[in-house]
Amino acid sequence: MRNRLHELLEGDGLALGAQLRFGSASIAELFAAAGFDFVVIDGEHAPQTTVGIQAQLQAVNGYPCTPVVRVGRVEPAEIQVLLDMGAGGILVPLVRTAADVERFVRACRYPPEGTRSFGPSRAHRYGFDPEYWPRRTPEVVTMVIVETAEAVENIDEILAVDGLDTFVTGPADLSIALDVPMEMQHPKVEAAIEKVLAAAQRAGKPAGASFYPSGASTVRALEQGARVLLGGGDEWMLQAACAEMVAAVSALRETAGRGR
Repeated sequence: MRNRLHELLEGDGLALGAQLRFGSASIAELFAAAGFDFVVIDGEHAPQTTVGIQAQLQAVNGYPCTPVVRVGRVEPAEIQVLLDMGAGGILVPLVRTAADVERFVRACRYPPEGTRSFGPSRAHRYGFDPEYWPRRTPEVVTMVIVETAEAVENIDEILAVDGLDTFVTGPADLSIALDVPMEMQHPKVEAAIEKVLAAAQRAGKPAGASFYPSGASTVRALEQGARVLLGGGDEWMLQAACAEMVAAVSALRETAGRGR
C-alpha cells in the first residue's frame, strides 16, 4: 500500500486533505475518489468506532489517498491498534511540549526507536506482505495539531523532535487559548500561526495549515512554506451545501409570493 502523504512530504509536493466525521465508509471512498491526497478520520470530535474506522481504511484502499486517524490524546495502546489496522498516519491534537510529541512518536515506532508492539494484522495484509517490517514502518506519518498557547511557545523544541513528520495549526482552539474565542482572523491568532510557520521554515519541517479555497490566510501560509493543507470535510461540506440550497429556495419562495 503506497503512502501518498508520506511520498509528498518526502518530495516537494503539496498535499490536500479533508476531515471525515460521519463514520461512513462510502463517504471516505468518495473523498478518495475525488482526488484528496489524504483524509483524516476524526476520532476526537466524532463518535467513531474501531470497526467503523477499519471500514473507512478499507474503503480508501487502492486509491492514492492516505488515511490518517485523529485521536483524542496520546494513548499508545489506542495508537497501536489503529496502526495495526492499517492507518497510514496518526494525528494528535492539543500537544503542549516536546515531551508530548516524543511520547507520540515512540508510540508509532517499533523498538528500539519506540514502544509499539508487533502484531500488525491488516497493516501487513494479514501476513501476505512479508516486506512490511522493512518497508512500511517508516512510512507511518506522524502529525500533530498546534493549537495551544504552550505549543506556540515551545514550537522550536516541538519541531526538533526526531520522527515528527508534519503538523497543522488549529485556529479555533488556538483562538480560545489566546483569549479571542472564535476570532480566527484576530491578529493574535494570525501572529501565532506566522510564528509557527516561521519556526517550521527554520527547522526545515514540512508545515501544514487550514485550507480555505478563497482565503487570504491560505495564500499567506503557502508563501510561508506550508505544504499540507487540511480543508473542511464531510460535515462542513454537507452543511454548506444544505445552507446554500435552502437559501436559494427561500429566495424563490419570496419571488413566487410577490408574483401572486
